[in-house]
Amino acid sequence: MKKILLFTDSLGAGGAQHQLVGLAVFLQRAGYAVKVCTYHNFDFYKSILYENQVANELIPCADNSKKRILAVSKYFKRENPDWVIAYQETPSLLACVAKIMGRDYRLMVSERNTTQKIGMNERVRFFLYRWADAVVPNSYAQSDFLLSYYPWMKSKLTTISNFVDLERFDFSSKHRKKQPLIVVAASIWPPKNTVGLIQAVKILKDRRASFRIEWYGISDVYNDYLDQSKKLIKELELEDYINLLPKSKQIQEKYKECDYFCLPSFYEGTPNVICEAMSCGRPIICSKVCDNPVYVAEDENGFLFDPKSPVAIADTIQRALQISDEKYLSYCGKSREKAERLLSKKFFVDKYITIIEGR
Repeated sequence: MKKILLFTDSLGAGGAQHQLVGLAVFLQRAGYAVKVCTYHNFDFYKSILYENQVANELIPCADNSKKRILAVSKYFKRENPDWVIAYQETPSLLACVAKIMGRDYRLMVSERNTTQKIGMNERVRFFLYRWADAVVPNSYAQSDFLLSYYPWMKSKLTTISNFVDLERFDFSSKHRKKQPLIVVAASIWPPKNTVGLIQAVKILKDRRASFRIEWYGISDVYNDYLDQSKKLIKELELEDYINLLPKSKQIQEKYKECDYFCLPSFYEGTPNVICEAMSCGRPIICSKVCDNPVYVAEDENGFLFDPKSPVAIADTIQRALQISDEKYLSYCGKSREKAERLLSKKFFVDKYITIIEGR
């Protein structure tokens, strides 16, 4: 039985952590000895590991950034895994450095975002990937980027899109409310373009459009941007149109309550929240960036816009609100169909097993 360590920074409420926890459960069910290890003590997803009897551990002393490299290296030596699967940039770097220091394991690093530019951090990270046995972007856009700048990675690259729990995020048919509800689920920080959406809401208010938006994304970080967003809502008198709310552990219920799902971000990896909302059968209104068009197609299950233009965002939301009831129900059904085809757990874990087993 192969022993696998899944390594990330924490079990906080992020998309990468959600995917890693799911992968841990699936690999254990497939017969592997699995442990999740982290160095920050945030436990948003820890209950899922407990419920599925997946071992998890805080790496001793690794919460101290000055001691982290040595602590991680010692921990990997103690655990002696066959494979380490690292999610997110810093854990991937740490796993590469530990391997350079002589630790004997096979290493899979996962790319969770789409690189926007090559700076010093990126040069260091991608150089260290020479010590990785497999590089797994979760988006085709990132795979294409890596191939264009680092063709030596070709033999290591496998694109594995995120999974969606199709049972938890089950399909529910519905008719739109008289005042349609649009839900956003994303951290409130600059890359997710909260300010741009607020500016678009002002344009729609001036056009007398009827709708309301609930954005679930308040956390303990990026408070300056949150304050800026709240101030702008107040200045533009949009309190009846958009509400900024804390992140929710019951986000599937929010998808089912809404009429549309929106994500106005400037860039994405595989957009977890879009995929989840699709699984629930909701039409998607989102940025035309990165892999979003893989999942969202005009005249099929959603609407795409330029996130840099508040006017374009407003035009696209208005277009979505104006489709017929018949077309709306068609979009709902098509979203679920695409989710079942592209985002199943089996498709996801089988690709990882293929790498682990060297098939």
